[in-house]
Amino acid sequence: MGIDKNGEMKDSFEPGIDILAKQTIFTEGARGSLSEQLKDKFGLADESPSIQHYGIGLKEVWQVADNNPHFQPGLVQHTVGWPLSQDVYAGSFMYHAEPNLIHFGLVIGLDYKNPYLNPYEEFQRLKTHPELAKIFEGGECISYGARVLNEGGYHAVPQLHFPGGMLAGCSAGFLNVSKIKGTHNAMKTGMMAAEAIFEKHMKGEEIGKYSFHEYQEKYKNSWVAEELYQ
Repeated sequence: MGIDKNGEMKDSFEPGIDILAKQTIFTEGARGSLSEQLKDKFGLADESPSIQHYGIGLKEVWQVADNNPHFQPGLVQHTVGWPLSQDVYAGSFMYHAEPNLIHFGLVIGLDYKNPYLNPYEEFQRLKTHPELAKIFEGGECISYGARVLNEGGYHAVPQLHFPGGMLAGCSAGFLNVSKIKGTHNAMKTGMMAAEAIFEKHMKGEEIGKYSFHEYQEKYKNSWVAEELYQ
């Protein structure tokens, strides 16, 4: 905090926090600032068959009208195509959730070529499609947000361990792109990283500066790797 564009300290500069743990599990989300530095420092992505790439995800939560006949709790809908052109990698999701909520979002790959493309405007335009507009009619948007998403998939997952730490969740790119979901994978990989540390610690072995290849093996043999590979 407090660094200008030239890397010089401003009056508002605050030093970073020293991380003194013997092992640190980094779960910063997609393209985390520390995670990306660690990948470069230790060459964690050097052996990956594919490079990681990213998308922007926009989401709104709607409270639908009580008498809306098109609301179906439990229904999951996905779309591709309109309003984006064929050369833009994109898709939307809509989850009908009890008691009367719609979770609606659009994901657009950040490799689009048109510099005038506005993801937010495309998201709003998508809601005018007749099949979607009838679900929003009479409703109210009660929350919204946006975030960067990993889209590299199975072949872009880097080496997960290095001396003194590990990568988990979206810091390592565990989003299931086809299902547009990754919370379950983030939770599971965090658990596997913690288990690797715990198991070695309980054996009385030193864990400081150790590079946990055991975590990599746990991932390779888990349903997370199997799901991403599919």
